[in-house]
Amino acid sequence: MSPRYASASDSELVRASVADPTAFEVLFDRHAAQMRGWLAGQVGGVESANDLLAETFAQAWRSRRRFSGEDPDAGAAWLYGIARNLLRQHYKRGRAQTTARRRLGMSVNALHEDDLDAVLERVDAAALQPRLAAAMHTLPFAQRRAVGHRVVNELGYDEVADELHCSAENARARVSRGLRTLNALLKGVQA
Repeated sequence: MSPRYASASDSELVRASVADPTAFEVLFDRHAAQMRGWLAGQVGGVESANDLLAETFAQAWRSRRRFSGEDPDAGAAWLYGIARNLLRQHYKRGRAQTTARRRLGMSVNALHEDDLDAVLERVDAAALQPRLAAAMHTLPFAQRRAVGHRVVNELGYDEVADELHCSAENARARVSRGLRTLNALLKGVQA
């Protein structure tokens, strides 16, 4: 932890991170482990919790300039608010997967999440492939490589980080940004 920010409040760290990324690292170090544990308890799995954690801090990084909390603890509340919103989206996706199972005539309880993902991938892959390939080529090189290693090669984030010669957190952020951009492009929304 940077001694410069050791006594800074969470709100001070968020504001300072606009000019000095080291402050954001301190904020991450201060809250990541506890938030990961909380998320894992909410979603019942470390992998999903890690994905949600990475996305929480990626969104916090992108929106840090808009942070307006004055209370010293407002920074932590802001982070957990982002995490709660992402958790809500995670549960909505789960409901969408249940709906998809029903539409495919499958028992809702008969498939594990991984099985459903495989079925949905096969159903949608042929239709999406040309658009997805075009969208992938619009990504910045680092994001395209990160998404390729994570999604196509099915590497873990530590392995993606090794391939990209960066930290696991940076690898998560690149994958997250890339997937978000792809999602927006495939939905026809400006990223």
